[in-house]
Amino acid sequence: MLKFKLSLLTSLFVSFACPAFCQTAISDPATKQICAGMQDVVLPAPDRPTPEEARALAGCVSEDLYFGFGTPVDLVKARKCAYLEMENGNKNLPFAGRAILMMVYANGRGATRNFDAAIKLGCEMSGAPNDVAGNVRQLARFRDGHWTGDNFSVCDHSSGRYMYLQCAILQDRFDKGDRDKRLNAIVSQWNAQDQKAFQLLQQAAERFFTAHASQEADLEATIEVHEKAFLERSFIPMLEQSERGEWPKFTAEQFTQAEAAMNSVYSRIQTGKVQRWGTVTLEGIRTAQQAWVPYRDAWVTFGKQKYPGVSSESWKTWLTQQRSEMLDFFLH
Repeated sequence: MLKFKLSLLTSLFVSFACPAFCQTAISDPATKQICAGMQDVVLPAPDRPTPEEARALAGCVSEDLYFGFGTPVDLVKARKCAYLEMENGNKNLPFAGRAILMMVYANGRGATRNFDAAIKLGCEMSGAPNDVAGNVRQLARFRDGHWTGDNFSVCDHSSGRYMYLQCAILQDRFDKGDRDKRLNAIVSQWNAQDQKAFQLLQQAAERFFTAHASQEADLEATIEVHEKAFLERSFIPMLEQSERGEWPKFTAEQFTQAEAAMNSVYSRIQTGKVQRWGTVTLEGIRTAQQAWVPYRDAWVTFGKQKYPGVSSESWKTWLTQQRSEMLDFFLH
């Protein structure tokens, strides 16, 4: 099955990209022809939930049931939940209602494979024109070629900005599960005091990673969820390195030099002629810098608790050098 945390940017893209996502007119002639032939297709009545099942599934989320987020995968319940979402007005969300049912019927997972039902649902989906046409035409090819796979995804065609973001968020939900497993494998071996210190570090890291991804990444060229995931992935090897005893070793003088170098870079950015880098502004860099300082301090506090043999100057120099590299990007 194709694997795919919600970011602060989601609401922004919904508001700006909805006109494209919410379009319903199909412009591609071949897609129009395919969809015209689906007008009389009726979704299988037995696949809908019974009244008793509907009551039991009240408040369900088909996305979670289909992909197994926070609950075991249950494709039959996902299918029945998706029908309820359609009835409740959630029919056109990126991974609910029609989208889930389209994948259920195309893949034959959770219901008998039914390409006509999948195509009809694809024709009725809202979305950017190329995304809608891509799904419909791909499903038609699958039908005509008697495809027997089970990995069709609504994200196979996500060229529209809104859907691209949603698919990135979906993928990150899977990736975060993998990251959490790696972290848990490390932290679960620690005592209560070490774990408490790490929780405080995680909270500071979350604030800084969010600030960096939203304020210091050019969101004209990337999306926040990708940038934040990159930092979260980089955070784990830092811990793994420390667990192997590969600790930073710096002197107080080296920290003074590193901090002076970082402050110099930061000052040159704030006083330079360039005021903007795509969506990145001087104010945004200041916001991220203000979140970075508590993040560095949290590393020092955690380091004292977990690795008492490592000096505070070593941790601070290590992290300050990393920050200098991040900031130096804006001078080139």
